[in-house]
Amino acid sequence: MRVLYIGMYSEEGLEGLEKSNFANRKDAAASIAKAAGGELLDLMYLQGDYDMAALMELPSLEAASGLLKAVTDSGAWEDMVMLPEFDLDKGLAAIKAVKSSYKTPGKE
Repeated sequence: MRVLYIGMYSEEGLEGLEKSNFANRKDAAASIAKAAGGELLDLMYLQGDYDMAALMELPSLEAASGLLKAVTDSGAWEDMVMLPEFDLDKGLAAIKAVKSSYKTPGKE
């Protein structure tokens, strides 16, 4: 499954980033993706509310969540959001299935 992470560095993270470079950060991101059983697909640095975006291929939602927890526990991140890929057709099928059987309160 593909997962997009977007992150905002903490002050500690920004201080460390000033002593690093893109190649080192890309290697670090590839290393954690591999440790979680996946691979880094893309890494980019951003201007705006968030500093970084990383796209990874990971084996499961649990692996993606574990990676997020380990990285945010480092103290280098003020905020990080995990956005797992969503299969729209499966989601729409679930909506249709539930809508056809759900009864609102009082209409059971």
